[in-house]
Amino acid sequence: MCDDFIINASPMILLGKADLLKTISPLAKSWIIPKGVVREVEKKRSIELYLSCLSCNSQVIQKSTSTIHPLIAAWDLGQGESEVLSLALENDKVFVVLDDLQARKCATLFDIPLIGSIGLIILAKRKGLIDLAKPKIERLKASGLYIDATMLDRIYTRIGE
Repeated sequence: MCDDFIINASPMILLGKADLLKTISPLAKSWIIPKGVVREVEKKRSIELYLSCLSCNSQVIQKSTSTIHPLIAAWDLGQGESEVLSLALENDKVFVVLDDLQARKCATLFDIPLIGSIGLIILAKRKGLIDLAKPKIERLKASGLYIDATMLDRIYTRIGE
């Protein structure tokens, strides 16, 4: 795993609603938040509490991107996703945190390392930050995460819960 994560709006909002940002905070040395993501989050609620939770064990960096990479722009993703992926193309030592399927496909196509909200919870378990992932994943679901039940059963089996 790397030291820096560039996080998109939807995982930040979801993890914030589930009160899990402090749980995942120690997973990164730095959480990088593109300005477009900040604006997207601010449309729904103040980002300050989210930033405070993420920064309890890590550095939080708000970063601007001068332009959206043309190959990313061709995917017609949201501003936040486009900035996350464009910043990742500028720095190959980062993971992106994305839950949006199209953005995840784009990241995969460009060999950008990625993880989603559930992946962060599983990583927190593997790093010993939490004992069980299932209750945290259930909180994500209660907070609005949609995931296919069969897929979720496979995840629980794979992590031994």
